[in-house]
Amino acid sequence: MVTREGRYRTPDRQGQTLMREVIRARLKECPVHVQRSEVEAMGEEIGLEGIEAVRLFDRLKGVSWRGDYIRSDTGWVAAWVREVN
Repeated sequence: MVTREGRYRTPDRQGQTLMREVIRARLKECPVHVQRSEVEAMGEEIGLEGIEAVRLFDRLKGVSWRGDYIRSDTGWVAAWVREVN
């Protein structure tokens, strides 16, 4: 199976569902400040490597959460998150 990068990357539907459930279970109060390391830890709970968890988290923006990333020179380091109703 070929994994395509960028906007044409095929999403992992099962991974998205699991990540959505973990986000909802972890984020009881919104808006909340979430560190990238916490997103990676959420991914590890469902068997993903750090970068895959970060990609799934990004794919769920607008579907399961809304907010803004806090960026650095190396990419995003945190996000302000609120749940989508």
